[in-house]
Amino acid sequence: MKTTHVDDFHYCCAEVFCALYAAFPLPYLLLVEDITGPIQWDLTGLPDRRSQACFETFLWLAEHDLLRFRTLEPRNTGIEGAALTQKAFVLLTGQITWSSGEAMSRIQALLEARRNRAYGDIESLINDIFRTNLQWSAPVTSKTLPKAAPFSSVSEDGDD
Repeated sequence: MKTTHVDDFHYCCAEVFCALYAAFPLPYLLLVEDITGPIQWDLTGLPDRRSQACFETFLWLAEHDLLRFRTLEPRNTGIEGAALTQKAFVLLTGQITWSSGEAMSRIQALLEARRNRAYGDIESLINDIFRTNLQWSAPVTSKTLPKAAPFSSVSEDGDD
């Protein structure tokens, strides 16, 4: 049985990936409040556990080379200048095939799962991204790419 914090982790990752993909390649201000709602501060000035876990998810994704950022916001409320790494962009645009045979990119599937509040699908997709991330450095055989015909320009006089 999974614990709630693992479900929150998957949800937070999905929200981060969707937000950064929508802003790509521009830097983005990721705020904990945008994902978890208003931060509840205790008497000592520390954020509630869920908000702190969301912030730690941002850092975890950065440590695993899935996002980069410029600076941390004060009091761990977010990160400024966040952007997907090349690795994360490639992983998100990569194709998955559902058991029904339907194929789509991971980001399309994440967006659909968020829209439908299909938390089981979000979990499956995030775990798939992390599994694929582990195999990122494995040797890959290049595919044959079609080459377009060269572009030729013709002047208005008919001379080349």
